[in-house]
Order: sequence, then structure tokens, then C-alpha cells
Amino acid sequence: MKTPRLVAAFLSVTAPVLFAQEDQEANAAPSSNLPPDPFANLEEVPEAKAYAMELDRTRGTMSVDAKDGTYTPGSHFANWKWTMKTERWGRYFVILRYTSTMPKLGVQVKLGDEVVKSYAPRTGGHEDHKEYALTMGYLYIPKPGEYPLNLLTGDKSNGPSFFVKGIDFVPAPESDAVGQGIDGTIELHAKAAATFSENMRFEPKPEKNCLGFWTSEDDWAEWVFDVSDPGKFRISVVQGCGDGNGGSEVALLINDSTYKFQVEETGGFQNWKSVSLGVVELAHVGEHKVAIKPLNKTGKAVMDVQKVVLTPVRESAE
Repeated sequence: MKTPRLVAAFLSVTAPVLFAQEDQEANAAPSSNLPPDPFANLEEVPEAKAYAMELDRTRGTMSVDAKDGTYTPGSHFANWKWTMKTERWGRYFVILRYTSTMPKLGVQVKLGDEVVKSYAPRTGGHEDHKEYALTMGYLYIPKPGEYPLNLLTGDKSNGPSFFVKGIDFVPAPESDAVGQGIDGTIELHAKAAATFSENMRFEPKPEKNCLGFWTSEDDWAEWVFDVSDPGKFRISVVQGCGDGNGGSEVALLINDSTYKFQVEETGGFQNWKSVSLGVVELAHVGEHKVAIKPLNKTGKAVMDVQKVVLTPVRESAE
């Protein structure tokens, strides 16, 4: 006779808990047989802040448009031809501009003896989609002059499913991305800079190995680099300047910080002197940017630059 009372007492205690659990399960998101997202808990990587000064990123870019080329269709490939005049040597990103309703199409660009290949993905439609810019890789232009330029595609590329719009050659660094050294120092050598310029460029001769021909104050250079150990860094620019050409004012931009200096004469454009500009804080791990932009030119050329060096500032022990 005591058993029903015990059962009733048990249910009076446990039932609210059981019903609450059932309510939570009913309101929970539906289960899935998909594995958990391995990147779900990754923190968003901070981006470097924009420069305090507006810079012309189109400077030094060379382009050809489809309307200026010669198009020859084919059953297995199509061929576009241009003659491109180049004003300076250097390494360039090759960027194909197009629209496509096809899933994927093979493309190849040949400039002189240099070739890059890639696949052009679908962009959607033609009327309701802006043209897509596909970075295919790098090409090196050894010297100024006229070069035959060819674009081969794996099918008809003048409509109706694929339309070529043009090709851009955008200044690119002549070495791979720069990282932080084991001692925390960051050395940004001239070879690692992208030169947005018409005259200034990287000079590869061993006795130079610098950014030279800086005869226009509109030409500028940029380094993109990774920081693995954030902190404060002392900035120095290794520059050279021939007699009678000093005094130009130059801005060095690091993310949203600006440091201005006057170019010092060193007795020769490859007679190097390290000029200290101050201290900057690079507060987060990841990508950062440095640019050098002349503000004026007082002589035949602004200067030559061998490198920019960021040296860690060690906190003194209390």
C-alpha cells in the first residue's frame, strides 16, 4: 500500500525536470550529421589600418582592352593578339578581365617569352554582373619596348558565354612576401617592394640593389609584410643621394601612421646612410604595410632607397 505513495512522491520531484529537458530539446536547433566547423572558433585577424594619405594604385599599371585586340575564333581554342608597348622593366601581376557563364575555362597569357596559365571561373551573367578580375600570376618584362601579347582560351571567348574585356599588368614585388626575423627585426629590402611608378623601379645590379630612377615625386613604393611578434619598432630608412640633389621631403607611411623626413645628401646615390625616423607600434599579429611617397623633388632625383628596417624596441627591466 506504500508503493503508490513513493511513486507519486518520486514523480512530483522528477517530472518538472524531465519536462524541462524535453522542452529544451524541442526548442533546440535541429541536429546534423555534418562534422563541426573546424574554423568556427577562430578569431578574426585584424586588418592593417588604411594610410593617412591617399595613394594612386593605378600608377604604373599597363592595360590592353579587347576592343583594341585582334580576335581569331577556333573550335578548340581562341586567340587574342595585341602589340603592347612597355615603358620600364620589372615584375607584374597579370590580371584578366572578363565575364563568363561557363563553369570553368582554361586561359593562357604570353608576353614575349613569358607565359602564365590559369582557369577562369564562372562569373554569373553578362548584363547583371560586373567584370571579374582574375589574377593569373606573374610575368617579368626584361626591358622597355614593344612585345607581342597573346591570350589563348579553351573555347570561343568573344561571346555568347565568355567575353574577354582586357588584361592589366599591375606592378608586383620582385621577391616573395616579407616576414619577421628570429630576433624580431623586419628588413624591407628594395626587391620586396611593389613600385607604383612610371620611372622609379627596382635596380637589380649588385652594386645598386635598390629603388632608383626616382625622378618623379608621383612615383611611390609599398611593402606588405607579416608580423609574428607585435610590439614597438624603431624605424630607419637606408637612403642615398648625390650631391646637389638633397632636400626633397618624403613621407613614410606605416598603416595609419605618417613619418616625414628630408632626404640627406650622401655623396652619391649608392652611398648609403641610415636615417632614423622614430618609433611605431605594430599592435597585432598579421599583415602590415609600409609605403614611401615623395612630397616634392628638389633635384634631378629624389633619392635611392636600399631598404627600410624596423627594429624591436626592448622594454628596459625595472
